[in-house]
Amino acid sequence: MQRLFDCIAEYDTITLFRHIGADADALGAQFGLKQWINENYPQKRVYALGASVGSIAVHYPSIDEAADETIQSSLAIILDTANASRIDDSRCLSAAFKIKIDHHIFVDAYADIEYIEDKKGATCEILANMFQQRGETLSKQCAEYLYSGLIADTLQFSINATTPQMLRTAAYLVEQGVDVAKVNEMNFSKSLKEYRYETYIREHVQLFHEHVAFCKITKAEYEQFDLTYNEAKEKTYALSHVNEFHAWILFVESTDSSNEMPLYNASIRSRNVIINDIAMNFNGGGHRYACGAKNLTEAQITELLEQLSQRINNKG
Repeated sequence: MQRLFDCIAEYDTITLFRHIGADADALGAQFGLKQWINENYPQKRVYALGASVGSIAVHYPSIDEAADETIQSSLAIILDTANASRIDDSRCLSAAFKIKIDHHIFVDAYADIEYIEDKKGATCEILANMFQQRGETLSKQCAEYLYSGLIADTLQFSINATTPQMLRTAAYLVEQGVDVAKVNEMNFSKSLKEYRYETYIREHVQLFHEHVAFCKITKAEYEQFDLTYNEAKEKTYALSHVNEFHAWILFVESTDSSNEMPLYNASIRSRNVIINDIAMNFNGGGHRYACGAKNLTEAQITELLEQLSQRINNKG
């Protein structure tokens, strides 16, 4: 990681990027790193860039704007993004030097330096652990951005990737002044319309061959709750913590869908069965137990469910 800090010290302009449909880990990493750079190098120009965000974005600063020429002369740091096609501003590829920091399984190499730790629960964990190892004292704001991403991606330390080191890193962030109750509320509280939407998902869940649960949501359905696509797709956890569900999938109609060809994006989760290779069969990917796929036809949905069911039955 020393090369990262050397590059930050070297460049006068730094641009920070993340994936489309940014979640708390992507935003927490982006703004946490921006906060640290601004506090330690106040003379540098630092831009947090991107457009597509979910409901969590209301808790973060506004996204910056940067001219093409600014990006081209900058150090670009791309966070929480495994493949170039998922970056929420392709201009980052024109930057003078590029560094990737990510916790997803490797997909493609698009940066000059790539820090990938796919056993970590969050990109925010990688950054926090990096600061921890350097003995950095963080501001409360910086620590809260990182803690927010950590608890969001690990569902409050309840996933398989949770380790003693992760909890030590979380403790380090809390020692920097994190208001744990506030950050938990920010990540896990919900509006009444979201509550009703989650109830709707649970009421319309279906079982495929006994242990694979799924719900398919159309654009008309999520819009009746006054939700955007990004807000609707975030609710996969509404199907979690059911003893009989060994895997669960939320299919939400894609923005690329049409009346002639309905398409769905899938958010796929499992309790303890590796499933990311199955997602890759449908041009998707992600973590071992949490992954996704885009623009699936009805026939592909059926095939995906069949492959998940076979995997679970074989494990059993």
